[in-house]
Amino acid sequence: MSTDLVFVKEISATAITGKDAWNRPTPQPITISVFLNTDFHKASVTDNLKYSVNYAVLTRHISDFIKSNEHKNFKSLGSIAEAVSQIALDEKNGGSEVAKVVIKSPKSEIRADSVEYELIRSKNNPSANFDSYNVTKLRLLTIIGVFTFERLQKQIVDVDLSIKIRKDDPRLDFHNVVRDIVDYVESSNFKTVEALVFKIGQLTFQNYPNVGIESVDAKVTKPNAFSHVEGVGVSSIMMPENFKDVEPLALKDVSHDKGDFNLPVEDQDRQNYKGRHVAFVAIGSNIDQMENISKALERLKFYDITLESTSSMYISKPMYHLDQPDFFNAVAKVSFTDYSPHRLLEILKEIEYQHVARVKEIENGPRTIDLDILLYDNVQINTSDLIIPHKLMLERTFVLQPLCELLPPDQTHPISAESFHDHLQQLLTDKPEDHIQEDSSLLQFIPVPRISTKDNVMKFDQINYKSPTLLMGILNMTPDSFSDAGKYFSSSLDEIVKEADNLVQQGAEIIDIGGVSTRPGSVEPSEAEELERVLPLVQGIRQSTNPNLANVLISIDTYRSNVAKQCLEAGADIINDISMGRYDERIFNVVAEYGCPYIMNHSRGTPQTMSKLTRYEPNKNDDIVQFVIDPRLGQQETLFSPQLDNFLNGVSRELSLQILKSFRAGVKKWQIILDPGVGFAKNLNQNLALIANASFFKKYSIQVNQQNLENSSDTTHSSSYLSFNGMSVLIGTSRKKFLGTITGKIDSPSDRVMATAATVTSSIEQHADFVRVHDVEKCKDVVMTSDAIYKNISI
Repeated sequence: MSTDLVFVKEISATAITGKDAWNRPTPQPITISVFLNTDFHKASVTDNLKYSVNYAVLTRHISDFIKSNEHKNFKSLGSIAEAVSQIALDEKNGGSEVAKVVIKSPKSEIRADSVEYELIRSKNNPSANFDSYNVTKLRLLTIIGVFTFERLQKQIVDVDLSIKIRKDDPRLDFHNVVRDIVDYVESSNFKTVEALVFKIGQLTFQNYPNVGIESVDAKVTKPNAFSHVEGVGVSSIMMPENFKDVEPLALKDVSHDKGDFNLPVEDQDRQNYKGRHVAFVAIGSNIDQMENISKALERLKFYDITLESTSSMYISKPMYHLDQPDFFNAVAKVSFTDYSPHRLLEILKEIEYQHVARVKEIENGPRTIDLDILLYDNVQINTSDLIIPHKLMLERTFVLQPLCELLPPDQTHPISAESFHDHLQQLLTDKPEDHIQEDSSLLQFIPVPRISTKDNVMKFDQINYKSPTLLMGILNMTPDSFSDAGKYFSSSLDEIVKEADNLVQQGAEIIDIGGVSTRPGSVEPSEAEELERVLPLVQGIRQSTNPNLANVLISIDTYRSNVAKQCLEAGADIINDISMGRYDERIFNVVAEYGCPYIMNHSRGTPQTMSKLTRYEPNKNDDIVQFVIDPRLGQQETLFSPQLDNFLNGVSRELSLQILKSFRAGVKKWQIILDPGVGFAKNLNQNLALIANASFFKKYSIQVNQQNLENSSDTTHSSSYLSFNGMSVLIGTSRKKFLGTITGKIDSPSDRVMATAATVTSSIEQHADFVRVHDVEKCKDVVMTSDAIYKNISI
């Protein structure tokens, strides 16, 4: 082997190296050093770098690699070292045949100056390979010494540790090694430094017998042994055989809760809890999920607990005990009077075990319902049965993602002092260990009471946007529809049911049945006439002998509460309301009662007046604060023109205020599908802006601050926060007038298929979850192709 050495020392970088000392997967500063064995004699003689290792090229390749993987969780320093060694051994990258790599992390372990992972890799001599964990200056307090004064109080000892292993093993985590040494040394006492060194080696081999440790090199220094000496101590390199006939250490049982992100805080549960309080409660179930979740939430009212709002509903993979059904997860904001945190906990446990019949057979196993207090006002509590804030929320996407839908971006975790949204960003870049959870990503789920989770196609990945776009086919039962006026109005029921069957065969997952034309200037029929148009068709579809048709999702395009109620009773699944509850607010009560999905379509005025209501003003209400939030990227500043900014925020704000109204009627966020209302109180440019910026409707958030007006002496304020994060978006452009204006096909809506197709593709690029179309067969091809392009989905 060559004896010359070329090295690159301490390249500064940042990487996610696994979980830090607080158990968070946060980016850490690291340095990377590479030492390459080579023969640069010829380079020395000729003074030509081409005969040696080009350390500039090597440095660039290493830096580029780390930069390109800045969001990857490498899980350990060892995996970074292994990846860098492959670069260092690649001659194309300026490497050599033998490389030593040292990855140093100065901030990963709070009790030590630094931790390192060191390895040597040889292309031609694998037997020369070795790995080691190194811990530098681990500072401990213990009783050590033989003199009486040394036995009276603890003193500092510094430990340097090098553990040689056969290969990087995830079971040997330096945080665990350090924790074990700290626990043992600081709870023990020693007369000699020699004994302390020996016990550190024995402890390490004893606690990690099956991870390939070859040797432990421990050095212990007493820095304060003598006033005129910097330090005294001993070191020893220990092998497994050194402990062959030694009595095993009797270790004290020191509890370390897995994933505990929790500092000691004062127990505040003794204070006066008179008055109104707000709490956030995590909800989980994997047995008859929606039935049990609904039952638990309904039970809150019997304890005078108000359900203020909910997050979206998510499907998550189980943690720890993997062989069980998927979970449904959400978070609820609740308010109540006079209950202490412990009384609230008692109530939630009563609901779990008495009213929803939870049976806890195994830890982390299947459960009918799980209700956990995440936050209670700004209280911090640390007791044996209740910890607030919940100690595990920061490492669970199925808790933190829905919770952030209910908290503004500036709300900080009371212990970490970081915003909850920042914690979510960090968590979304991490991947769980396979033995803990198969996958931490969530599917937003829109429940339909009539059908099972398996048969429900309304499941969407709202972070990576990789879920198939759903096709809603239009079936108008009106004589005056703008597009297909009277096409089915005079047909027999059997003929219309057959057309519904055709839509399903062509690829429609949802059939949207309309009995009222909402084109600008149209005149509404009576309620009885609307029912006569749509109710028999719902019944006819449900009674079909074709199971594909009989089980298709049926949406009813209505703004009337009684029409919605009767159609839901007859088997409809979804209510599609173009008025967003403005024409008949009782529709919110119907949607809440039946638990059905509700498409809230933005509009203004009436069909007779909406075309004149296209001016959107900026927000002038100081009690309304608007945000744009991406779960992965955090709060964002828009670069829109003032006019476009006013428009998008105006549409979103008006939708939001109606959504908040629906919450007060009992509607859950997971029921609502957003439709920004293309063609409703929008001019040509505004319609185009909606399509081009449809993803905005997944990022908008609003906080509405309100003063307590019920009691004139009470000057406190409350606030309502709503985020569009986690919500599905539907775009309906099919054959609409603005497409005729663009293409010149003013008088022929049925000729606007290609124009519609262009808007469908644009909508999918903008993360739309549903598209509503007349021409299902042709648009199905458009949807599949667009999904393949923008979502990498192909069948």
